[in-house]
Amino acid sequence: MTGQKPKPKVLVVDDERVIADTLAIILNQHGYDASAVYTGNGAVERARALRPDLIISDVIMPDMNGIEAAMHI
Repeated sequence: MTGQKPKPKVLVVDDERVIADTLAIILNQHGYDASAVYTGNGAVERARALRPDLIISDVIMPDMNGIEAAMHI
């Protein structure tokens, strides 16, 4: 056992894949356990499974906006 704290889990949500992926990469390089999803529905599903410490979300997305997704989560 190393005694290190677990990395904070971050879920990045944006329908613009390049933005979501780039932000997740940057966060992973800086000590976070970040993953990206590209839809509001995907965010709800992943958040329920992952139980992230933080969600960074776009607001305007085609299937479910970020505010609706946050309310479901």
